[in-house]
Amino acid sequence: METNSQKPRSYRADREGFAFVLDRSEVERLKALPEFEGREEPAVAEDFLRFHAEGWADVLTSAGAEPGEIQVSIDPHQKKARLTRSQRIVITADI
Repeated sequence: METNSQKPRSYRADREGFAFVLDRSEVERLKALPEFEGREEPAVAEDFLRFHAEGWADVLTSAGAEPGEIQVSIDPHQKKARLTRSQRIVITADI
């Protein structure tokens, strides 16, 4: 059992020049969804990004988006992930 462990402030997955960043507050939203309920950090965040990052990178590349940092936010009501850059939505994807 770990003591004095700190969870990271955010999780990151790099694919094809894109850096997908999921903040801890968004992980809490993700964990509220039925399919992720009961899963713990860091596994839920790392698995989520690993599963989606390649597809998101393909979509962004196909759309002509420039590589860079992409913030991932979770909309638990619509079960969507919003990918933003500089506070502008780049794409919205189903979870």
